[in-house]
Amino acid sequence: MKNLAIVQIDDEIMLAPGSHQDASLTPSKLAARKLNSTPLIEWLVRRISEAELIEGIVVVMPDQPQYRDLVSLIPLDIPCHLSKKETPLARLADASRQYPSDSIVRIPLETPFCDPVLIDRLSITAQMRSDKDYVGYCLEDGCPASQSSIGLFSEWIRSEALEKASREVKSKADAYRVDTSFLNYPELFSLELLPVPASLNRTDLRFSVANDEDWEELLAIVDALGAETLQWQDVVQIIDAQPPIRQRMAKRNKLIA
Repeated sequence: MKNLAIVQIDDEIMLAPGSHQDASLTPSKLAARKLNSTPLIEWLVRRISEAELIEGIVVVMPDQPQYRDLVSLIPLDIPCHLSKKETPLARLADASRQYPSDSIVRIPLETPFCDPVLIDRLSITAQMRSDKDYVGYCLEDGCPASQSSIGLFSEWIRSEALEKASREVKSKADAYRVDTSFLNYPELFSLELLPVPASLNRTDLRFSVANDEDWEELLAIVDALGAETLQWQDVVQIIDAQPPIRQRMAKRNKLIA
């Protein structure tokens, strides 16, 4: 298998040392919430399956009671790996070993609007730049999009590089953040950061879900657009037409930054 999408449900990512995220709604609680009568985890994996270059999807979670209760919510055709490893990075690498592929695309559960077209763009870039270990997105100011609250982006990681990171990255903070296990080590990994689409290069967009306000606005967007074939352009368009929502998103981004 070439490209495997791994959905990561892991509260410790949001609770990572030095994290500034509002973690009042953790991924283990978020996964079971209903979106159009469907558990969010099921909705997300179906959305990811729309990416043309993804050949398989796996869900990885810590092997702990609050996560075991979520297994029954995951579609039967989607493997679920409960990992006993100690950090989010180690658990991601553990899932990659259990379900071998040339590369993985990491999608945290708290980014349910992660866009299939933007996922495919990562895979296409990786095919064209075969020397790369990690491909992600970055904002105009150079900030990795994985560290923003826009919530539309994923990360492509070569499986060999993921295994290397799990062995050689000793920083606990990086092992909890996952993305910085690559971004902070350009001497170990060949990195490629693609510019985000110009219309996403702004501070008043927030589609990641970390609290109840984020969740209520996600529900409002889905109610307005429908749950099927949601494209990021449509999502941004509806936000642009609602200045109060933009202002609330910008305020929350500023408070959590």
